[in-house]
Amino acid sequence: MRIAPIFQRVFGGIYGKPCWNVKPGWGSFLTVEFGRPHLEVREPIVASKAASPKLRKLYARRDVFVHGEWHIRIADCAWEVLSNGRHVGNGSTKQSMRRAARLLDGQRLIQFSFIPKNVQSVFDFDLGGTLRTRSYDRRGEQWILFTPDGKALTLRADRRYQYIRSNLPRDKGAWKPVLK
Repeated sequence: MRIAPIFQRVFGGIYGKPCWNVKPGWGSFLTVEFGRPHLEVREPIVASKAASPKLRKLYARRDVFVHGEWHIRIADCAWEVLSNGRHVGNGSTKQSMRRAARLLDGQRLIQFSFIPKNVQSVFDFDLGGTLRTRSYDRRGEQWILFTPDGKALTLRADRRYQYIRSNLPRDKGAWKPVLK
């Protein structure tokens, strides 16, 4: 069995590009940018009356983010960064996450691969950095790659993926098997 061709087609657009602004996000999230920067503005949203006061306050603000043409968000998974095969950091603590982010920042992505046995993704970089993701559970989304054409490639822990417009809810689209 081989991986669906969409993965190599989409990742082919970022091969050779240096990543930048690699940083820890909320919880154990990690974000990685590639390509030219641009601003993303999220306008205020009126939350439902059932929402908590904290959530209503959060939604009431305008948020501005700097993203690359390609933006990867490592989300509901275990992840680890290696340098020439040696552990550098992972999502366990903020200090470990910052150490991992510093190592990857500026490196060029040269290969993406998928290991189906444990639903592991491997991102290899030119200066010896490797980012590995592995599922926590059976349905969580390991990562989302946002592309310049307004789409998002999402890998889920059940070995299924989705490639749809990024402004559509991911729960509405069809999920396809990673392996053909």
